[in-house]
Amino acid sequence: MNRERLLPLIGVSLLLVCFAIALTQVFQRQRASANPDEVVIRIAHWQLESGIRDAIDTLAREYERLHPGVRIEQNPIPERIYPSWMKTQLVGGTAPDLIQIGKGSDDETLARFFLPLTESVEKPNPYNTGTPLADLRWRDTFVDGLSGGDSYKANLLEYYGIPLSMITIRMYYNVTEWKRILGDTPPPADYDSFVEICERIQKHATVTGESLFPIAGSNYGTPWFATALIGSQTQRLAQNLDDALLLRPSPLDNAVQFLSGRWTLDEPEFVNGLHLARQIGRFAQPGFIQANRDDATFYFVQGRALMIVTGSWDAPSFRTLAPFEVSAFQLPMPSADHPRYGAGVLGPVSEAETPTGASFGLTRASRHSERALDFLHFLSSHGGNTTFSRVSSWLPSVVEVELPPLVRPFAPVVEGYVNGIGLDVGGGASVRRIVDSNLNALFDTNADIAKLQALLRQQLPGAVREDLVRTTRHMNLNAARQDTLLAAQVVLRSHRPDAAEHRRKQSELLEAQTMQELRRASLLHQLEANP
Repeated sequence: MNRERLLPLIGVSLLLVCFAIALTQVFQRQRASANPDEVVIRIAHWQLESGIRDAIDTLAREYERLHPGVRIEQNPIPERIYPSWMKTQLVGGTAPDLIQIGKGSDDETLARFFLPLTESVEKPNPYNTGTPLADLRWRDTFVDGLSGGDSYKANLLEYYGIPLSMITIRMYYNVTEWKRILGDTPPPADYDSFVEICERIQKHATVTGESLFPIAGSNYGTPWFATALIGSQTQRLAQNLDDALLLRPSPLDNAVQFLSGRWTLDEPEFVNGLHLARQIGRFAQPGFIQANRDDATFYFVQGRALMIVTGSWDAPSFRTLAPFEVSAFQLPMPSADHPRYGAGVLGPVSEAETPTGASFGLTRASRHSERALDFLHFLSSHGGNTTFSRVSSWLPSVVEVELPPLVRPFAPVVEGYVNGIGLDVGGGASVRRIVDSNLNALFDTNADIAKLQALLRQQLPGAVREDLVRTTRHMNLNAARQDTLLAAQVVLRSHRPDAAEHRRKQSELLEAQTMQELRRASLLHQLEANP
């Protein structure tokens, strides 16, 4: 048979195979839905990294063995379409029982479509029986006490998310190429050592003609490194601005003080941070600001870059995709005794406030909410989270879980100081847009830093103001929403004066309302005083 006749037959055969697979899946779904005795729990997330689906699948099969008649379905959704997909499912009433929250799930979405978990997290996790966590409240079994990430929503005074992991940012490196080029040189302990290593790699590439860059840069990971470097230079500045003596001024406070002129873009520490951030750009491939996360990943796993900056979530994918050994080290920062960049540094950056992630919420649309909550207990138990960390190679979110060997390089460093003010002043959407649009100017080694300062000086104040105005609007909406909740608690308490839950809720709501109204009044005053 000649080639012209063979190719169409191959194409038709592949089409028929795909059709058969799709038809089988449809029939399986219909047969499962027709079985009234089987309880199906669906869990959806956007984590497509290697190992995560395997970890959830492993735990799902263990849970099914413990509970015959229950089936767990996992629905991984691509990250780019996840927010739209989630909103469509929630509004349409077809949402899975458990959904990963964080992307597209604002306070209004959570309050409307998700069940609060506040009562549940105050009780022990039944799957921790026989472990060191047996007598602890569910929320006390997590490394952050469910106080961070997407777990507790201060505006709603409710817990909505149960996390499965912690998140840290690291510099990954190609161990094989590192040893070939650098020999026994250890990972850098400070910024100067890092720069020296990068320059050795550049020299090696020039002499040998190899297409190898020190860092696989992108508009995804490189700005994290840049912001961390700027923050290392402004540690002392941030503490000097800490009027409330909180040790870690909030981004909102930093934004207000920037708008009022308490600090400017001309602060020597901030300028030093810009110089450091620009310097790392010369170690990445040309045009890296136009590269996205996937582009940088390809550069790294193809051996065209020695290092890459990204989160701990990418470790399993790198180990699966890269044909070489991969390891990681902390982002290198200048020390306090650095002759040029040490003046604003207090010391090493602590990761004690490392946020938890991969948080799942329970939807109101769930037909089996009690069973879904039970599966969430199972996932986040001491044994469940141990299995999750071992299979996924992600950090655990539960205390007393021993880190697998592959996970240990990503363990948070708890000794040190909080980081200072980064480039994302206030962290609002308008500021992030300005920062993103000026990344080319930040990493343009042919231009003077003064050019970048001039651009930011012209654009940042307006963006900071927009973010603060938007924050006051949100505070006003939240206050109106909480007024209704407060009135309901007052009525409930009048009918049940001895109910501790109503007393607690009323007290918390009153305190939150008072603080929010004071904060909003202060912001409005600052906006009027600094037009």
